[in-house]
Amino acid sequence: MRIDALRAKLAEKKLSGLVVTDKMNRRYLCGFTGSNGLLLVTENKLTLFVDGRYTEQASQQTTGVEICEIPIGSHLIEAMRPFIAGMKVGFEAETISYQTFTELHFLMKEANGQLIATKNIVESLRMIKSSEEICALRQAARIADQTLERIMPMIRVGMTELDLANELDYRSKKLGSEGPAFETIVASGERTALPHAHASQKKLEANELIMIDFGTIYDGYYSDITRTIGFGEVKPEIRETYEILLAAQKSAVQKVSFNKTLGEIDQVARQALRKEGLEDHFSHNLGHGIGLSCHEYPALAPENELPIQANMTFTIEPGVYFPKEKFGIRIEDDVLVNELGNAELLTEFSKEWITIDCNR
Repeated sequence: MRIDALRAKLAEKKLSGLVVTDKMNRRYLCGFTGSNGLLLVTENKLTLFVDGRYTEQASQQTTGVEICEIPIGSHLIEAMRPFIAGMKVGFEAETISYQTFTELHFLMKEANGQLIATKNIVESLRMIKSSEEICALRQAARIADQTLERIMPMIRVGMTELDLANELDYRSKKLGSEGPAFETIVASGERTALPHAHASQKKLEANELIMIDFGTIYDGYYSDITRTIGFGEVKPEIRETYEILLAAQKSAVQKVSFNKTLGEIDQVARQALRKEGLEDHFSHNLGHGIGLSCHEYPALAPENELPIQANMTFTIEPGVYFPKEKFGIRIEDDVLVNELGNAELLTEFSKEWITIDCNR
């Protein structure tokens, strides 16, 4: 079904084939998870080019795919020559490496074919999730929630951010995650003003904020959650800012519907912060798609006119950052657009203000 849908899109663009170089797109289309390989989709053939390291893996993971093993010393691109001669073939312009593009360009030129840049052809298919994909996403989110439940009682003064990040990664794996979705972010105190702070050797101190942003992977599908908590008592203005941001995040979640675009949902949160004089401190998009990649198409960006559709999955994560005041706050959930057009939370760990006793 996925291949049929892709072929329909290729026909619309008058392309006779697509060279799939993106690892996640390759997995989505044929099931192969190896780190090296090329998938060629044409009107009536599906061919996976791999070297000898991956032949057995490819045969186990794929069905209905012709597996072409290249000899030692040969190149994957060159192996495609007899399959694409004289054809008009698309390539994934946003993710292909320069070296692969150069080799493909010269091959198509020699083979009297045309090479056409494409954008988000497979990603637009991945955007709408199947029931099996949604089940995997639910479980990834559940593991993230359970990890946070186990981590909160472990937080102590004197732990480093890196200690806490390592515990998050370890506990999530114990609960069934295949690994961290990305480099786990733990930031404390003034470092919460860094939107993508790396966990450091800074020690957690009493009466400061802690921001935790991490994700898990289940059956190849990702979760991504951010919670910002008080470690002891923090300044009243920090708590007030948190409540404003939480209201903006909840409002964006509630406004998800079929008659809205992704950009309009971004604007809901942005306008809520604007009313409170905080918009200038919101320095990124409201969210991103989530699925086989943690950050995937489409983005919840201010100008994105893509309509909301059933079975989309994405994050909603407004944040405000105050380097001069030495704090930042972000709240993130993963959501599924259900059949009624409403946003259903996949991540359910409480986002109400939490204060952890720093004297325990």
